[in-house]
Amino acid sequence: GGIGLGLAVANSIVLAHGGELRLDNRDEGGLRVSVRLPRHAA
Repeated sequence: GGIGLGLAVANSIVLAHGGELRLDNRDEGGLRVSVRLPRHAA
C-alpha cells in the first residue's frame, strides 16, 4: 500500500508523453515497474 497515488501520477505523465507504464508481479515476490517512452529526434 501507499504507492497507488504515485503510480497514478506517474502514469498520467508517461501517457502525456505517448508512453506506457507497465506493472508486473514477479514470481519471486515484489513488483516490476517498467516505463517505455517514444524516442524523439533532438
